Amino acid sequence: MKYLLLACLLGISLSVASQPPFMISKVISQNKIVNFNNQKLLVIDFWATWCFACGPATEQMETLQETKPDKVFIVSVSDETEETISAYLQKNPIRLAVLEDYQPSSMVNLFQVKSRPYAVLLTLDGKILYKGHPSGITEKLIDKYALQQKSRPQKSWNDLFYTVKNTTSQVTLTEKDKKLFIAKQPQTGKTMYVENGLFQYSGPLSELIKYLLDCSNYQIEFNGMTDYGVSMHCDESELSNSKTAVLQQIEKLLSFTVQTKSKPMEASVLDVVNPKLLWDDKQINWGNNGQPTSLIGTDHIEADNLTLKEIANLLSDVKKNLYYYDGNDVRPHDWNFQYLYNGLMMDDLLNNFGIRLKTEKIDLPIYIVSHQD
Repeated sequence: MKYLLLACLLGISLSVASQPPFMISKVISQNKIVNFNNQKLLVIDFWATWCFACGPATEQMETLQETKPDKVFIVSVSDETEETISAYLQKNPIRLAVLEDYQPSSMVNLFQVKSRPYAVLLTLDGKILYKGHPSGITEKLIDKYALQQKSRPQKSWNDLFYTVKNTTSQVTLTEKDKKLFIAKQPQTGKTMYVENGLFQYSGPLSELIKYLLDCSNYQIEFNGMTDYGVSMHCDESELSNSKTAVLQQIEKLLSFTVQTKSKPMEASVLDVVNPKLLWDDKQINWGNNGQPTSLIGTDHIEADNLTLKEIANLLSDVKKNLYYYDGNDVRPHDWNFQYLYNGLMMDDLLNNFGIRLKTEKIDLPIYIVSHQD
């Protein structure tokens, strides 16, 4: 509710998803190549310190900024903390303007950024012209869209970005603050993170249920109701103790029920034939406080601290086919394998992780979401 109120106070239109000003927590560093001077176009380059492919992509954006200084202004945005970003910049300087995203009303959420690196090309009025991998934003594309802008809009920096003072890290949360809270909100992309021992989520109800039940999209069905957006938070320890108990509380608060049925479906089942090859959780460390994180590249999946069931669910979402793990291994593992081509993926998983993919017909648990009677 407070973010909706803040949006109203700032005069931000909620009907136009990309309309500036965009909320940020801080300008970490200024653009060292060019000043903002009402360039006709804006590029938002999304990156993270844990993203290995982001460095070369950001360097490409720096080159683009040098070659098109009068047509486009480029900012580099991370949704990590100021401390994490600043420590990274000491060893890996970025010459673009570096901004700390504002959580949870973030640009990552607003533009539904699902992977990194990712970039959005807009007019200064917020019209999206391109979104996707930064390599798609070329000099030719900049020239094309700059030519279409007949006049140079008179915008100030504050017209584009609004710095919101985020004092969450300075606050000691009370037990009342950590009490589970959930409310409906306009449908948005998913944002999920832990800060100061508080688990926070914003996004579709279906994605929250999927996370709490540790299942795939194939296992969630809505009966007599449609999916909608929610915003929630709860004590991280409460979530660690029992995701099922948290879901039961949410069912009561939002007046819906989740019932289970069995449905026979064909699936690619993850069969661990050589457990010794499974990576532990020390192979990748993206500094995310032990929270599971994944990066979906053009042909590889990299993941930090995902269980076998979670990697199966991720494959189901990415490959648009059902993948399933029904074993007893619940430990977090790190991952890096090819997923784009089925044959290469099967070889990669078998030879490097000891996992054989086998096609079977299984009785899949299906979770039916419906209004309470």
